[in-house]
Amino acid sequence: MLFNSYVFILAFLPVVWVLYFGLNKLKWYKAATWALVLASLFFYGFNNWKFCLVLIASIVVNFVLHRVLLYLEQGRKFILVLGIAANVGLLFYIKYTDFFLENVNALFGLSFPMQNILLPLGISFYTFQQLSFVVDSYRKDTQKYSFGEYALFVSFFPQLIAGPIVLHSDMVPQFRDMARRKLNAANIYDGLQYFTLGLAKKVLVADTFGRAVDWGYSNIMELNALSAIVLILGYTIQIYFDFSGYCDMAMGLGKLFNFDIAINFNSPYKAKSVGEFWDRWHMTLTKFFTTYVYIPLGGSRKGLTRTCINTMIVFFISGFWHGADWTFVVWGVMHGTVLVLERLFVKPLAKVPGFIKWLYTFCFVNFAWVFFRADFFRQVLSVFKRALLGEGGSVVLEMRQEFAGEGLNNLLSQVQGMGNVTDMWNQIAIWLWFGVVSIIMFFGKNTHEIVGQKKTSSLYIYGLAVLALLSMISLADVSKFLYFNF
Repeated sequence: MLFNSYVFILAFLPVVWVLYFGLNKLKWYKAATWALVLASLFFYGFNNWKFCLVLIASIVVNFVLHRVLLYLEQGRKFILVLGIAANVGLLFYIKYTDFFLENVNALFGLSFPMQNILLPLGISFYTFQQLSFVVDSYRKDTQKYSFGEYALFVSFFPQLIAGPIVLHSDMVPQFRDMARRKLNAANIYDGLQYFTLGLAKKVLVADTFGRAVDWGYSNIMELNALSAIVLILGYTIQIYFDFSGYCDMAMGLGKLFNFDIAINFNSPYKAKSVGEFWDRWHMTLTKFFTTYVYIPLGGSRKGLTRTCINTMIVFFISGFWHGADWTFVVWGVMHGTVLVLERLFVKPLAKVPGFIKWLYTFCFVNFAWVFFRADFFRQVLSVFKRALLGEGGSVVLEMRQEFAGEGLNNLLSQVQGMGNVTDMWNQIAIWLWFGVVSIIMFFGKNTHEIVGQKKTSSLYIYGLAVLALLSMISLADVSKFLYFNF
């Protein structure tokens, strides 16, 4: 089930919300917890119930490991290794088996058949979440949780499929807080703001750019130089508003149920270094890798050379985590390499003007996103070749029309004598879109800053209502969030 769908907004969410707070009003607290667990499983398995079997099995196994580590005094390291192997093994089998077989076949001239295993949504997220829990259980940093509390921690639907990667120490105490079981008007208002702004980012902005980007990557040979540049920048904008929109909606849904979900996105395109970019982009993933990979490897405590090696290991894993393809690995290694260079040349970089540092960071991120989006390396080369050596001229018609909007174009085309107006609108619309989103990304306040201002003016509320209405109208063309793929 998708957040940006009528069935979620008009049926699932209100029913679950009323049920949860109704059960809490009756002081049936365990029933309320299990209602959220079962609702989350229904949400997860809405399009394919088999996904739930993998999730439930993963929850049960890791909860058993937690309990064993809680009471066991001898052989704890063996249980830890077993837990890591079980989680990583499950993720590798489901997500990377075909990638491994394909590369073995290519390298040794073999012909192992592809398994074509269907990838359960969000498996990378909830696997990492449970890995952190098993490690913390080994470190004795966990309390004795009930199975219901643990199941809700893993499966809570706002953060289940695309994060953030939350920690048990952040969420379970909130589940136990009786004050959070009561309706809270301030949280409801904040939750609706987060959800509305996130929904608008997704369906009004990300999906508009996404349609143009999808057409461009499907028709690279038809692009001229300007269209290829629009394609590169378009994906940079699409993934920004797509992921930012999801994070906002997840936080808003958490607020509606009186839970504070970790901030996962903080204006990353304002960053003035790649290191700062990763402090702002997918913040909980960065925290996970820092806590459970980088620091155990030695972090920055064992000299400059070891620090650089640890950084490269983390970003190799990060690239591989995002997808079973060498393009993702190269993307991760590119980011790791630039981070190492930033560490090696930290003193000279400190003297560079802030605007130049922002410009190099943004240009590098744009460049790297092409590897992230492309299906294979030849596509990467084709995009850059078109951008550098393509023909001149305006943006190709099909891409312009995606920005102009099919509905308005159809309306204008039906009015006699409006052909020139339609063409002019197609020319102008694309630059209006880029101009508006650039102001939002580079100069505007992010959602956390907007909601934090506690605005209650009539104009602001009417503006939210208009965004909600436009977003609801746009839900007829439902699309998945990009991070569902990971």
